[in-house]
Amino acid sequence: MSIITHRIKMRRGRLEIRAFTLLESLLVLSLTSFLMLLFSMNLTKTVHVVKGELFVLQFENLYKEVQEDAILLEQNKALTVKNGQLLYENQVITVPTEVEMNDFIFTFDKKGGNSSLQKFQIFMPYEKKTISYQLEIGSGKFKKKIS
Repeated sequence: MSIITHRIKMRRGRLEIRAFTLLESLLVLSLTSFLMLLFSMNLTKTVHVVKGELFVLQFENLYKEVQEDAILLEQNKALTVKNGQLLYENQVITVPTEVEMNDFIFTFDKKGGNSSLQKFQIFMPYEKKTISYQLEIGSGKFKKKIS
């Protein structure tokens, strides 16, 4: 029996599982938490930047759509930003918090042109970037400058 007992003790010694101590576990947990927090902050900023950029693209597309409608329907059309909303006929687009814009009205004549040299800006605080639009008289086109 002593040989069997000796073998059992030998196997038991080999199969002994080593575990983390409490200190090691806390260290791993705190490091993992810090990395997750860091990743989520960067992800949040990226989401805000993307929302702002998407709104700018949406605004430019709506601007062109209003201009095309004025030409095709041979009617005066207006694009308005008022109280944090971008308005065109039945379309209402809410200006996101990632973008700051002043209220304005763009009016297009039957030929798709405008009668002003109006200038307006879109400020994007998360990117610390300002996009300036300068309308060209008569043509309805605009010059875009990013700073």
